[in-house]
Amino acid sequence: MRGAIVLIAVSALLSACGGAGDASGGRAAQGVVLPLGVYECDAPIMIGGMVSANPQTGPMFGVTGPGRYRDFDGGEGRFELADHVLSMTSGPLEGTRYRQDPEMETYFQLLDENGEVGDIRCLLNTSKDINAPW
Repeated sequence: MRGAIVLIAVSALLSACGGAGDASGGRAAQGVVLPLGVYECDAPIMIGGMVSANPQTGPMFGVTGPGRYRDFDGGEGRFELADHVLSMTSGPLEGTRYRQDPEMETYFQLLDENGEVGDIRCLLNTSKDINAPW
């Protein structure tokens, strides 16, 4: 009986906090959850024989809430995530699509107009504040 009460209390607490212990909230229509935060994009380049990251601010996005994003310049829009494809459905990045790595939910690669994966990759940067300039 005591275990059941504890389980009910923990369940109620998690519901009140908005989830089961994660910092997510970027839900798509299918119930898929993306962690909130800035998804920083870059394209690897060779400099002096070494691979270096070349920042790409155009496709950068931040998940701000359920199905909502913000771009690098502060514009806002909506997104959907289905079958490991993140599609920006409105706002400044409307029409932009990313392939989600099936093994790593916070890693995306920009898709071109033919649906092919390009060189640009986007990864959740937990050190960036979604509410500050990035």
